[in-house]
Amino acid sequence: MNQMQGKPTRSEEVQPRPAMIDAVELDAHGIDTVEEFKDWTRTKIRSVFPHATLGCGYGHLHAGGVALDYVLTVDYPESYWHGIRNRAGGLDTPILRRWLATREPQLFEADRPWPDVPAAWFECFQEHAMKNTAAHAVYDTERCVGTYHSFHRIPGRLGSAHVEALKRLVPVMHEVLCRVVERLNAESKFASPLASLSLREEEIARLAGVGKTNSEIAGISGLSENTVKHHLTSIFGKLGVESRAQLAHRFAEYETKAAPGFNTKIL
Repeated sequence: MNQMQGKPTRSEEVQPRPAMIDAVELDAHGIDTVEEFKDWTRTKIRSVFPHATLGCGYGHLHAGGVALDYVLTVDYPESYWHGIRNRAGGLDTPILRRWLATREPQLFEADRPWPDVPAAWFECFQEHAMKNTAAHAVYDTERCVGTYHSFHRIPGRLGSAHVEALKRLVPVMHEVLCRVVERLNAESKFASPLASLSLREEEIARLAGVGKTNSEIAGISGLSENTVKHHLTSIFGKLGVESRAQLAHRFAEYETKAAPGFNTKIL
């Protein structure tokens, strides 16, 4: 018997079986943070849809299109995002344009480029070794948001199995990403109570947030330990936290870096 008979092709191997999709969806229910989302895509999504790097965009819908609020990258060359932005800070790629025109999953292979791709974009694409790309998005009119999911460095040839996989996986990823961003936005409300702190309180809060003890803070700020303790009690009350660990977490989320020159945040 021919041992190769019945062996799936690379394209067929990505076709998710119902049990695999069920497992991905089941694990998705417990994901609330950016790091949990990244771990989920690395351990679960990659097992269903092989790829080496992933970029997800999240933006709110408006009359002119979508305003990009967040870009979540997983083992992704951040410089590539900067290379494909237009002057308004939005994403500008022929892959996304085709999705916007068709609302269907898009497949792009570097060794078989579309004839109408811009030379500058294709040069950037090749420079970052993005190779095979599969992308799909969701327009969520109920939430008034849209998400875009772009998988890169996919092994083998791209085909119909990839399209079907995207149709099943991306709606799940959309729901999880929306939940993660909603939680992130809720925590970003930390900015308002933070602004209510005095300069001294903010200094102490930041020192406590990076793990400094009361004794160390006292030495740095020139205060007594009792005064530091009194300030921390006030700080915890104003910021709505109950421990140093919560304080550190709030600062870490609040200070998520923004991309230079734009309001989009890279997660």
